[in-house]
Amino acid sequence: MSAAGLASAHRPSSGLRPVQLRRDLADIADLIEFCFAPTLDAGGRSAINEMRLLSRSGPVVWALGRLSTAVPGVMTGFVWIEHGRLIGNVSVTPAGYGSGWIIANVAVHPDYRRRGIARQLMHAALDLVAQRGTFAVLQVDADNDGARTLYAQLGFTEQRTFTRWRRATHLRLPEGDAPPLPVRPVRRGESRDLLALAERVRPNERGGMGWLRPNDLSGLRPGRWPALGRLLSGRSVTTWILPGADGAFDAALRFETRLGCSTALFDMLVRPERAGELETPLLASLIRRAGGWAQPLVTEHPDDDVAASEALRGFHFRPERTLVHMIWQP
Repeated sequence: MSAAGLASAHRPSSGLRPVQLRRDLADIADLIEFCFAPTLDAGGRSAINEMRLLSRSGPVVWALGRLSTAVPGVMTGFVWIEHGRLIGNVSVTPAGYGSGWIIANVAVHPDYRRRGIARQLMHAALDLVAQRGTFAVLQVDADNDGARTLYAQLGFTEQRTFTRWRRATHLRLPEGDAPPLPVRPVRRGESRDLLALAERVRPNERGGMGWLRPNDLSGLRPGRWPALGRLLSGRSVTTWILPGADGAFDAALRFETRLGCSTALFDMLVRPERAGELETPLLASLIRRAGGWAQPLVTEHPDDDVAASEALRGFHFRPERTLVHMIWQP
């Protein structure tokens, strides 16, 4: 009998159990790929390939499996087995802030849906979160009504819906007759003013800046030695701000590139009093400034910001995926 056959033979014939990396990793990768194929982006496909590579690295996976039991929260989760076949999965990993946890890869094979398996997997995951943390967060496609209903029944509340937009590199730079906005780089001493704008536009109780990006001073403060930071981390972040007449910031643009990343990321924040007025000139300024970069421009922006959505479409950004961010607190 093959190694895969031996592994299957030792699995319970049916039911829920914790993930066992040495046995389950390749099957989990197959299940995720099968269930989420229409929505997988390059990052998702890369993660699946890494899971398969790890599944073939016996000693490495064994070490990770030992680590997952020794260190709470490292590569944990649950699977559902039917007659020796892995047909359900949920992953639980640390969010990296505030004793929170991420729930991801909630998948049940289509042949076994509508039997309550996803609900039982989620109950197990939430029990784990309740023991070890203070909250759980997840993302779900905005048009996945069934999943959103299930999560709401389990006590999740919706924070905000975000759309991922992309602008291809082959598009021409904007032709603008309007004078450029007087934006300038933010100074280290202005971090609290930038935080105040972020908290008004994207408060943490509504998902913050985006997925796993809560507003905090450390994340918004410019580096003291940016050149050294780029050299050590391969990451470059520039923030431009537009000062308002009252001393507060009217708008901010945050632009980020990473070594080896195929896209350039940005965030656009506009003070509510000037919504609908600044989005188009801000985007024009950003695209001109970023014109020398080879990567496409990508942003994760609140879907309820109508003015920004219209401006993004006007500059030929294409919506890729719309996700609802949800939170659960025991």
